[in-house]
Amino acid sequence: MIVPRPTDQELLALDSPPPAVLAKLEHFFPRVLSWYEQVEVELSPTGRPLSQREAEFASRVGVKDPTRVRIVVLEDFPLPADAELRNEAERIGMGSKTEGGRTNGYVIMLKPWAADKDAVVSHELVHIGQQDRLGRASFLRRYLIEMEMMGYARSPLELDAYARQSRSL
Repeated sequence: MIVPRPTDQELLALDSPPPAVLAKLEHFFPRVLSWYEQVEVELSPTGRPLSQREAEFASRVGVKDPTRVRIVVLEDFPLPADAELRNEAERIGMGSKTEGGRTNGYVIMLKPWAADKDAVVSHELVHIGQQDRLGRASFLRRYLIEMEMMGYARSPLELDAYARQSRSL
């Protein structure tokens, strides 16, 4: 199935989300940010550093400090314990069978089946570069707005990551 790219009008709407989207964001955001940072703190010590090749790519896509990035291979990615937050996370696709990689701060989580796939690592490095460019809180806010208004397949942050991963490692 081909998913249409966002229109200019849709992209502009992301800068001024509807009141219902903003209310939902404000309801969830403090818990999202806390959980996101908690996962990073818990997993970071268990991860491996980037290879030289991965670090060079990370620098090219705007990761400010590639030495901080850690890659962790997990059968199951963490989901929030908070039931309401978990339901929202699952609604946008977190925890699905197709989720091969996820970034929480400077931690890249990979499923075993994706651990040797350069495209997945490079995609997640693009997200870290986006986060460094926008700031963590601004990146998360924008990401959540895009998920709510456009869904994963049409999210400009995701489309950027897919485009840039194709010129990957």
